[in-house]
Parts: sequence; C-alpha cells; structure tokens
Amino acid sequence: MYFMEDSIAYYVGHNLRRLRQAKGLTLSGLAAKAGVARSLIYALESGKANPTLATLWALAQALEVPFSDLVQTQPVAEEGVVVQLIERTREPGGGIMEVYRMDLYPNSLRHAGAHEAGLRERVIGLRGRARVGPPPGKEVAPGEEVVFPGDEPHLYATVEGASLLVFLHYPPVAWPRGEVGGEEKALLALREVSLGVGGLALEGRWLAPELQEGVFVRWSGNRTYLFSLPLTPLPRLTGQGVLGEAFALLHASEEELRSYRESPSLLLRALAWEGLLLRGEVADPAPLLMDTPQPLSGSVDESGWESRIGVDLYAQVELLHPGYARQVLFLAYGLDAAGLGRERFLAVGTGPGHHLRLLLELLPQLKPVAVEPSLASRRALAHMLPGIKVLPKDFLLLDARESFPLIVSVGASHHMSTWAFLDKAYRLLNPGGMLAVADEFLSSFATREERVRNLVLHHTAYLVPFPLEDPEALWALRLLALQGKSKGLRGVAEEALQGLLAQSNPLASFASLEMQALLAGLDYEVETKTSADRFLELALSVGFELEHHFRLFATHGRGPWDGGTHLFLFRRPK
Repeated sequence: MYFMEDSIAYYVGHNLRRLRQAKGLTLSGLAAKAGVARSLIYALESGKANPTLATLWALAQALEVPFSDLVQTQPVAEEGVVVQLIERTREPGGGIMEVYRMDLYPNSLRHAGAHEAGLRERVIGLRGRARVGPPPGKEVAPGEEVVFPGDEPHLYATVEGASLLVFLHYPPVAWPRGEVGGEEKALLALREVSLGVGGLALEGRWLAPELQEGVFVRWSGNRTYLFSLPLTPLPRLTGQGVLGEAFALLHASEEELRSYRESPSLLLRALAWEGLLLRGEVADPAPLLMDTPQPLSGSVDESGWESRIGVDLYAQVELLHPGYARQVLFLAYGLDAAGLGRERFLAVGTGPGHHLRLLLELLPQLKPVAVEPSLASRRALAHMLPGIKVLPKDFLLLDARESFPLIVSVGASHHMSTWAFLDKAYRLLNPGGMLAVADEFLSSFATREERVRNLVLHHTAYLVPFPLEDPEALWALRLLALQGKSKGLRGVAEEALQGLLAQSNPLASFASLEMQALLAGLDYEVETKTSADRFLELALSVGFELEHHFRLFATHGRGPWDGGTHLFLFRRPK
C-alpha cells in the first residue's frame, strides 16, 4: 500500500526519484553507487517503504546532494531518534549550512557513518545531556557547543533523553585557478558549462583554442551529460594515391570531410565519417553498412567468439567503429615503408574481413592467406572478398612447416592466449619477418577491480560520440566507472544492452555489439583484453623486437600506452 501524500515516505520517494533521474542514474546504478539494494530504492521511490537515516545518508552521498534535498522539512524517525530540517542557507565562502533539530529518546544511541570529505558538524544542546562526535564522544549540555569532523564515523548518545541543534557545514566546491587560456581555466570553463546544463564534467581536459574534437554533450530524456575523450595526436604522414588522400583526411576540415562521404573508396568514406563523428556531426551511416549473407543453420560455434557476438550484425556495422579505419591506414603505411607491400602473408582471425578489404584497397599487391576457424565468419568473408584463400583452422593449431615473411592480426590477438598467440606467430615467421598487430588495449591495471573499471571506460568511450536514444543506463555505467566504482557494473551494463537491443537503427546496433564485447570482457570469455605495455612486455619476452608503435584512438588515459586502439609492428630477429 502506498503512503499518504503528507508522509515522509511519500516526500522522500518523490525527491529520490527526481534527484536520481536528474543525475542520469538508473535504479541499478544508484544501488551500486550507494551500496543499497535496488529493491529498497524501488520501494522508497514507490512510497512503499519508510527510510532509515542511514539509508538516506548513503543515498544523499551517492547522489552527491545535501541530506536536506531528500528529506526537505519532513521529520525522519529511527530507533529513538527524530531528525527534522529547520533551515538551509548558503555560507559566504560558497559552502552550504543545514540546521537540524535532533530529539533523542532516553537510552538511545545512534551511530552515524562518515559523511562526505570536508563536512564539519557543530552541535548545540537544547535539553538534557548527550555525547556527540567521534567515539567515545564529548558531552554537550543545554547551551553548550561541540564541533567535530563529520567525515569520520561519529555517534549521538543519551541516557536521560536530549534535544540538540545540529549544524552541518558542507565544504565549498574547489574551483581551479589560473590565467585566461591556461589549462586550469579551460577545465573551469568545462565545469561551468556542465553545471549550467545540469550534468557533470566527467573527464576534464584542456580545451585548446579552436580544437573542440572529443568533447560531447549527450542527452537522455531530460538529463544532460558532458563527456570528453583523451586527445590522440597523430603524426602528419604522407603517401601516394589513396594512401596520401587518407592521411590528409585525418587533419581535414568539416567541409572537406563532407565531400568524401560518397567517395568510391570505402576507406576514405570510413575516415570521413569518423572525422565528422568526432567533431559532433553524424553523417548517414548507410555508405558504410555491409551486406551479409544469410546464415546457415548450425553455422555458429557455440563455444567460440560468435557465441557472444553476432557475426552477421558485426559484419554489417563494424566500419562505424571509431578508430577502425585508422588502424588499417597506419598498418598499410608501415608495411609499405618496410617493403612488404607485395608479400604473401598470413592474416590471423580475419572474421568477416573488413580490414582486409580496406588494406587491399591501399596495397592491392598483397596476397593474404586468411586463418579463420569460424564457419559463420568464413561465409561472411567469402561474401566480402570472393576468392580469398582461407585456412579453416585455429591459428594456435596451425602446422608450422610453412613460414611467412609477414603475419597480420587486426582485432584478433585478444581472442586467444596472448602468450600463445605471440609464440605461435614467432615460430611461423621467417627470420627477419614482421608481425603487425592492430587491436584494442586497456589502460594498465593491477587488480581485478581496476581491470573492470578500465574495461568499462574503454568500451563506453567508443560510444560517447554516438547520439544514442535515451541511453540512461549506458551513461550511468560510464559515470560509475569514472567515479572509481567497480561493484555492480555488470548489472548496469546488462540494463544498457537491453535498452540498445530494443532499438532498430545502425548506431544502436553498433552500440549493442560494443556492449556485448564489454560483457564478454567482464566475464573474461572470448574477450581477454590486456594493456598495451603488458602486451609489449610479452612480445619482447618471446623474442620480438619492436619497430613501431602507434596509439591511434584514445579511450582512457592520456599516455601513449593507455587505453585505446594501438598498432604494433614487431620484427623477428634474423
């Protein structure tokens, strides 16, 4: 039964729902952040449960709002304690002060957890005597005052009963300082814009003059979010023909990019579409969508990669992936510079073959031998590149009697044991041969929880440029990971995936594949991404020498070895 509209449960439920939605949090997201059961939050919002003080404090802290935003002037009672807001004012320094009356029944004891950092409590006695503050507490009598840090666990206790005035002094927001045009001022501007639209500056970065790429305002219902991606400084390389045009597109204006949206070159169309996307302009994705053959009955390997990620949908929308075309462009440049542009080479885990089609457009004299164990992927590959030679085998089980001058792996190395992949590649290469690996890597991690957060930040970064419809759970997922949370992220990711699967447009379809990859990565099943620096360490330990490394698209972190799409060119010593 619902509580009456004049009850504390009604007011708290109404306020809780309003504040949660304003922050862009789902029930699952708020539950994970506050450490409160999702069912309890649902009951509170529905007016079906009476809140406790401890629960209200946890929810207020998770929502990053003052306690009074939840309870307003309604009295809250719990185990011999009644608390009621009297006044809320803004202090001269920018902080907020809240004044509460607290009535303690005889022989009552309330343990309060630590509030947000910097909060200070001041207690004045009105009636009776009580002990207040960090244990064992200090005694306060009528007219006396005790001040203590509210960001430590503390108590309120009395034997005879007492009434208190409790002043909560919230610290002011710490704004950066700096000169106009400096990094700190730019970060301040980013914060001010985000606060002005009701969102949060989740990943602030320096907004260089006339360089807005990577900053996105995203909406979900009536909520607004401001996100930014780390910048990826790319070298200004040159080349002949399509290769030269492609490198020029990486630094082209919006007007120049628009002129390539209908280019006969698939690579140039993909680069132009991505360039516009990263500047906030979403062009028609139709020129990048691939036709796929009808799947054969029983063509899916239930134990393989396609058991988690649909091959047909992947084949159709993969060219929408930010950074995808870049990796092929730089791969072609590296192979051409190494004199390997005409070689017969082994292509590992080709999948439907998007990267081979783009690569052969740049280096048509290459002679790929595809290694692909999946029947569904081989059918899609034959549809995309008819006549290509395919070995229907697992790369790790290949016979090593034939060796190659070049092995290329695009997006496949993390689908198998990293050490086994590198060791097998080393043994299949000629002395002096080259291994080219383009793949996604996470920022460095030391614990399982850190890997989970980095995985979420990595995958969701690829989706930030997409103006998806009502992705409340998706942005809540990214927000939680940015705030250092790891508990409960899988549940929020599942909720985000279900919302995307309910849509039927190419952008949502691509986003659903990215979320499926994220969930597979959380389960560490068929998606076993590691960090770029750890991958390099393993390659060197196998015996490879590093010739070139590029971070082509940044998802998390600002360093050259942080999360994103990377390209490695290794050489087996002669």
